[in-house]
Amino acid sequence: MRRRKGFAVAVSLAALLLLLPGSFPGGGAAEDPRTAGWEEGTPGRWNSLPQRKAQADKDSFRAEVALAPGTGVLWEKKANRTLRPGDTLSIEMVSTGTNRTSRDYRRYDAHFPISVTVVFGQDFESLTWKKRVADFFRAVRHGFSPGGIRLTFAYGSVVPVGSMYRLGEEETVFILAGEEEQGKRIDIVRDLRDDFRAAYGRDPKGPVTRILVSAERPSRESGPIQAEIRITSPLLR
Repeated sequence: MRRRKGFAVAVSLAALLLLLPGSFPGGGAAEDPRTAGWEEGTPGRWNSLPQRKAQADKDSFRAEVALAPGTGVLWEKKANRTLRPGDTLSIEMVSTGTNRTSRDYRRYDAHFPISVTVVFGQDFESLTWKKRVADFFRAVRHGFSPGGIRLTFAYGSVVPVGSMYRLGEEETVFILAGEEEQGKRIDIVRDLRDDFRAAYGRDPKGPVTRILVSAERPSRESGPIQAEIRITSPLLR
């Protein structure tokens, strides 16, 4: 009995250690020379890469994606910058369709056609160790998210435009467009400090550590869609 308890404690401690910041580097990501500083991979475990084109310079990133069912792409840029007054994220995006099978309110079941996520890798919510361990084993199955608090700006599928909600305790989603905006180009500027305050009731304690751009089309969807995104921010420098 003592051995079993000791083994359980050891497994729990190992899981907790893995949950420390910086424990989950992107697996299988490769840097694209055309987008210096950005790494490319796939969201989730089962997606294949779609047809895509991406370009970047010192303060902007742009991508065009042809998403067939079962395809997805994730671009990541590492950063280390504390938010300064006036630091914004300019987002221009368009999608010719939505993912009707996406459950936009449910973690691991939300699959946005196009989105951008700002990661505050040194900010965390106060969660119990049991919750951390449970989240770890769910992530083993579904795929790991970057550690820290995340603000995601997305082209949604069923959630009303303008919605702000939690997708897990440490990720807040802002829906910028959806079903009625299909094919329409959305151009919006977000004040990241204001968005963080709105989501968590305080200023971030640490810097922005990553910027993620994601496009995904689940295998259960019917037919391809086209998506484009352009982001501009001093955080990308």
